[in-house]
Amino acid sequence: MTLSPDLPTSTDPLEAMLADPETRQALAVIVANAPTLAALSTMASALLQRGPEIADNVNGLVRQLRVEGAGDESAIGGAIGSLAALAPLAPALAERSDTITSFLDSPVLQPEVVQVIGRVGQAAVEADAATRGKQAQVGGAFAILRELKDPGVQEGLAFLFAFAKAFGRQQSQA
Repeated sequence: MTLSPDLPTSTDPLEAMLADPETRQALAVIVANAPTLAALSTMASALLQRGPEIADNVNGLVRQLRVEGAGDESAIGGAIGSLAALAPLAPALAERSDTITSFLDSPVLQPEVVQVIGRVGQAAVEADAATRGKQAQVGGAFAILRELKDPGVQEGLAFLFAFAKAFGRQQSQA
């Protein structure tokens, strides 16, 4: 009979790690996800095998961009600068996307309307150039009546009257 009790004398590091409950729990998770881990390992191996091919494709794309963009660095830089300037507007535009879509789909941007607005703008520029900084004298009532005989004034007034009638109809239907 021995006087000393039997003490475990295990010094195996693996056995000590397996005795830890956290390690056992981690191993259980690994075993439960073994099929997924095997698939990920297979994909990673395939990616590593195709690494040189992927690098060649990226290098080819960079070379192509350099050739096609040669001499056009300012355009690329300008485009990047424009995108950077527009970035702060993105949240506001996203919030109003329905309104913007309605505007883009509306008759306001039909080619015919845009052409008319362009002519109105050109006429405004011409009128501004003719009158800016000059003492404007329209004259009396008879001078205004004489201007009504001008074919250009008559055509402009005819447009304004037709516009007023059409706009009035649209307003009454709205």
